[in-house]
Amino acid sequence: MNKTSITHFDIYPDQAQYRPGQQGNAIIELEAATDGLFQVDVEIYRIEQLLSAVKLEVICKAGERTILSVPLVLDGEEWESYGIQARLSQDNQILLTKATAYDIADHWRRAPRYGFLSDFRAEEKGKLQDVESLNKFHLNVVQFYDWMYRHDELIPPHDEFLDPMGRELSYKVVREKIAAVQQKGMAAMAYGAVYAGLKDFLEEHKDWGLYKRNGEPFHLIDIFYIMDIMPGSPWSDHIVEQFRQVVEAGFDGIHMDQYGFPKKAFRHIGDKEELVDLAECYPLLIDRTKEEVLKINSEAGLIFNNVGNYPIHKTAMSNQDALYIEVWPPVIHLRELKGLIDNAKALGSQKQVILSAYLPSFHPKAGHDPEWAENGAVLTMATIFASGGYHLLLGENMKMLTTAYYPDYAAMRPSFIGEVRRYYDFIVRFGKLLYDHHLDDISFTYTGGVNTEITFAGDSEFAPNGDIGKVWTLIKRLPGYQILHLINLVGLEDDYWEHGKKQRPIRQNNIRCTVLMEHLVEGVYAASPDFPSGEVLSLCYEIVEHEQGQALQFEIPSLDVWTMVYIKWADQ
Repeated sequence: MNKTSITHFDIYPDQAQYRPGQQGNAIIELEAATDGLFQVDVEIYRIEQLLSAVKLEVICKAGERTILSVPLVLDGEEWESYGIQARLSQDNQILLTKATAYDIADHWRRAPRYGFLSDFRAEEKGKLQDVESLNKFHLNVVQFYDWMYRHDELIPPHDEFLDPMGRELSYKVVREKIAAVQQKGMAAMAYGAVYAGLKDFLEEHKDWGLYKRNGEPFHLIDIFYIMDIMPGSPWSDHIVEQFRQVVEAGFDGIHMDQYGFPKKAFRHIGDKEELVDLAECYPLLIDRTKEEVLKINSEAGLIFNNVGNYPIHKTAMSNQDALYIEVWPPVIHLRELKGLIDNAKALGSQKQVILSAYLPSFHPKAGHDPEWAENGAVLTMATIFASGGYHLLLGENMKMLTTAYYPDYAAMRPSFIGEVRRYYDFIVRFGKLLYDHHLDDISFTYTGGVNTEITFAGDSEFAPNGDIGKVWTLIKRLPGYQILHLINLVGLEDDYWEHGKKQRPIRQNNIRCTVLMEHLVEGVYAASPDFPSGEVLSLCYEIVEHEQGQALQFEIPSLDVWTMVYIKWADQ
């Protein structure tokens, strides 16, 4: 029997994330075109360390889906990440290999892999494939986008209703999907705009609105009118109570949205006009909301949207569970995505960073070639993940966001779904090396220019600046590790993160790396979401003389889009 007789082989955890003390299983799906006896070897790793190995034998009937389960190692108390390798064999011949990952955390804020749901039509009742797909990408916190009756009255008065955009929705379906995501170890976050009232609401409460200097009300598309969020305002009392009711109704938290404007506006108090600086109001509203929802659910979460990074400098230290940034121009280059993440981390909140970076090149009406869009998407994902950020991109049933209005999502081609799953497997398995709060970015002090602590040699240039036509080198330090990220920008026509690309970067081969030895070495390893089977490579190295003492020298066999090399120190 050869590979062509295997019609399906997959492995994934039965939950998106596990809690301490919980049990879990890896689910293995196998289907063959002919009857046969197969062996499945399953290995569980913590980074590169083998923790468990299980060998299974299974008899398959032609055309029938066989489901197996393997107990997982779940020994973490705060946050631990694991990788799984599965090999399918017959008669001692390996037919296929698959990889997946999972993690354990005391709260999703440790690793907020954000996804979305936006389809709540009555026809969706009983259709939970979307939740299954979220699970396979390990999306552990899910935004329920535009699930509500109105922006100023969130919980629907009836099970069937029209939303402000004219969509027919079902609150029964909303509740069903809340339960389904929670069963998979995901948190259900209710979308709610902090200051959006419909036009009729403003007409009834004109002194609750925010106005331009000429007296006209601020609004978005003449549907959503901007309300006054000053502390103590009637609207603030109203919307906080709405958020409280939402958590009381079963949601796990609130996604607090804003529109990025106005930044300053006027409120009308009687015949007086008062200037409102919204940047000063947001942190107070966030803290008040979190205080109220925690009274209902002691683990209730909160995420606030810093549109275009505004006003992250004011909101970073407020009581929320992650720093969420919706990316808009003038942030247009890949290196500027890293800049957003670096800046957010530098504010010192010790919160993880999520970028909402939409990919319009996938929108069907854009008329782009799917491969063009995919070539750009992997570079955007690689940049965000290597920089230590998470990416709100995926949701529904294998769909991808293309605009700020989530129902305008796009489907991924089946061939691309597998590649994106590898990227999400990667950030789960290597979560500590990517997202630990003790990571220190030393890209501009250890390599490039006058810095010789880490040097690279190959067929192309290497630089820490994210320059087009070069290999981008991101260097991180973590107690016990030196981590080198190489992102390939060679052969690209531009470095715009929103754009697709005519081709993938030109593969780089046999990259020689020299790293000053600051500690004794236990091992040097390479891993990449571009490796089809998800393996970790142990790299051979030698000790050579260096101008500052001794150095490790090793070779990275190849670089497609993104490869991570980590040096494990023996004396830290």
